[in-house]
Amino acid sequence: MRTLGDWVRLNARRYPAREAFVSADGRVTFGEAADRAARLARGLRAAGIETGDTVGVLAGNSVFDAEVLLGAALSGGIYTAYNWRWAAPELAEGILESKTRLIIVEERFETLLDEAIAILAAQPETTVVPRVVRQGDVDALRTGSPEVEDWATPEGGLCLIYTGGSTGKSKAVVLSHRAGLANALNEYITAGVGADPEERGLMSTPMFHSAGILTWLVTHFIAGKTTILLDRFDEHEFVEWVGRERATNTFMIPNMMRHLLQAGALADAGVQRHFKAMHTGAGLLRMPDKEDFYAALPQAKLYFRYGLSEAGPMVAALRHEDMLDPVVDGSIGQEYHLVEARLMSLEEDGRLVAPGELGEIVVKGPSVMTGYYGRPEATAEAIRGGWLHTGDLAVQDDRGYFFFRDRVKEMIKSGGENVYCVEVEQALYLHPAVLEAAVLGAPDPKWGEEVRAVISLRNGQHATADDLVAFLRDHIAGYKIPKRWAFMPADEIPRSGAGKLVKEQLKAKLGWV
Repeated sequence: MRTLGDWVRLNARRYPAREAFVSADGRVTFGEAADRAARLARGLRAAGIETGDTVGVLAGNSVFDAEVLLGAALSGGIYTAYNWRWAAPELAEGILESKTRLIIVEERFETLLDEAIAILAAQPETTVVPRVVRQGDVDALRTGSPEVEDWATPEGGLCLIYTGGSTGKSKAVVLSHRAGLANALNEYITAGVGADPEERGLMSTPMFHSAGILTWLVTHFIAGKTTILLDRFDEHEFVEWVGRERATNTFMIPNMMRHLLQAGALADAGVQRHFKAMHTGAGLLRMPDKEDFYAALPQAKLYFRYGLSEAGPMVAALRHEDMLDPVVDGSIGQEYHLVEARLMSLEEDGRLVAPGELGEIVVKGPSVMTGYYGRPEATAEAIRGGWLHTGDLAVQDDRGYFFFRDRVKEMIKSGGENVYCVEVEQALYLHPAVLEAAVLGAPDPKWGEEVRAVISLRNGQHATADDLVAFLRDHIAGYKIPKRWAFMPADEIPRSGAGKLVKEQLKAKLGWV
């Protein structure tokens, strides 16, 4: 068992009639998916794709996109998912970054791709303008027999994922077949993803996000379970698809889960009947949200996890049995089974810190990235002494539970004191009126940086800045309390393609730069 292609072949034999993928554009069994992927892989090889080449893909969550992933994997190519929310110049930059010579595009994104290709063609530094294979022409690209042949290697690239770019220009992370399979095994062992015999996983996280493609789709595929692909998150569509397709679990960021709770979606009869587990991460989750979830779905399990694309992506998980334990409320959990996660001193002496001491999260394990595509210097900076340096600060208790504090680059230095944005946000999420909170640092001539906050309130709830200041005084030191506040509807907050809040864009929108 070395590559994703091994499971394309094995699951076609083991579960030929079981549904592998379901979405608005149809449904396909493991047997059918293997047949179509094998012939697409041969077509890609005939089109000049060699082992290690990138295969660009611009598509939403769909059976079409999932089949392209399998075909690219079998061909030995690196599935390179472009963010369909990018503007044309951003897409052109992403194509240049990945050095892609062939791009497969879903029909609705053809205009965006054509605009990006035109930008590339006009640039003097462009050496190759990629060949475009449109959705309507993909079947013509398929060739040869349906027998599965695998040109990939375990250490060869499986996918290329662009980082969120919250701390600068996005970089392209290369994750190998070995990394993808290790992450899937981690999910299966640590969080039980794919372990339920009747499991049908719902996925609205986009496939250009590592949590979507690796944590959810690849894990379910290897486990021989069905993945239901939603093109976007919507409370009403969630209810409809869970009921109709008997979805048993999903992954989403905490803010999406809060929206489901606010809308009363988890009280739907179909959700109550079928839904068994909510997996969430890439945000903050505190006790009020957990209690609301279990009140709505007492029979279900709740998991929280921490990770980053460079780690493959998952690093630590807070399990269902820990959720209502007040001692670990606010924790990101313990390390995954195949992951070694430690905290390293910020003094650059390579020292691993003691329990209770602040340090940078560093990671080892088979799921860690190969590196940043075409950026050896950035790779050498990120992976030092065998450890992936995440740039995230945390403390760890004596039982191995991590408590996230902040990004190194987002820590606020105000009046000589360090203020950790996440610590303040964690306190704000304890207030019953707060739906979403973002704590930011802004330049200040007196203090160096001033602590500020942006708040979205829950439907029907009311709170003023004075109310929140008074609430925080019972939870954190006075110097950590925001000096300036802004209130904004959740749907007006700038977000990444994965739905995460983007603080730099939020600062610019408010003029806090």
